[in-house]
Amino acid sequence: MHEKPVPHEFRCSLLLLVATPAEERGLKEAADTCGIPFLKVKAKDTPLKVDYYDLGPVGNEPGVIVLPPSLDPEKKFVMGSIGFFGTAERAMRLRPATGAKAIVQVGMAFGIDPERQRPGDVLVSTSLIPYDNRDIKPARRCRLKRWSCGEGFMSEYKQATREPARPALIELFRREQSRPHDFNVQLGAMLSGAARIHSGFYRNELVRSVPSGEDPIIGGEMEGVGLLAASASWEDPVWCVVKGISDFADENRDAVIKANRPVACRNAGLFVLSALSNDSRDDKATSGVKSHAHDR
Repeated sequence: MHEKPVPHEFRCSLLLLVATPAEERGLKEAADTCGIPFLKVKAKDTPLKVDYYDLGPVGNEPGVIVLPPSLDPEKKFVMGSIGFFGTAERAMRLRPATGAKAIVQVGMAFGIDPERQRPGDVLVSTSLIPYDNRDIKPARRCRLKRWSCGEGFMSEYKQATREPARPALIELFRREQSRPHDFNVQLGAMLSGAARIHSGFYRNELVRSVPSGEDPIIGGEMEGVGLLAASASWEDPVWCVVKGISDFADENRDAVIKANRPVACRNAGLFVLSALSNDSRDDKATSGVKSHAHDR
């Protein structure tokens, strides 16, 4: 990993965000595999005083910047969207500061179907479902009073509407999905919230309970919901989430995630960078006219 001299400006067309060191390493490995520079720029050399990686132009994107994981004052890595160092704050502050027209959150996620999905498969969000937006109500009782839950509560997810990802990014990744890979790629809705889920029962409840939509639910993660704040309006989303499956949010999560996260993060990075690189080749092979992922 090389360090780059002081940049003339802190600008890019596409911003890639990662939340953990494993995601950072996975994206770097992917860049090395694709022959894309991954040049580190030190915080002292940037107007925002944050470290970043400059990938330069990739495919049709004139400038791609990677923002590494965020550290809090106690030097702990911050996952999720909440707080000053979460993805919501980072996306709101750094998108206008960098001039980025689009943001892709890259890393690891949980799958929802261990029988049909594999660790390392890549998930692409056509939409996000912020499942923390829910109503907590008293437990229902049978009208005939033959049984009762007693003291208890239930969650209603009617408010957890689907937030659509950027259409141009979805189409970019849909084209890449049709190309051969060593892993499977699924496009669909992804659950996004603050909980670290270690229960297959709770995972299944979420999938059953949130409102249904045109695209199936394919997985879930923690950071994407923060990207919603970066868009100027609901009708013009700037984001998409691309993540590899590291676990299935069940009781075996802790036993498998350490072994699975490297391949999950690497595959997600490979998919994103391959999509960007191949998109340029597609344009040259067809019209010869360049178009960017952020303004198609």
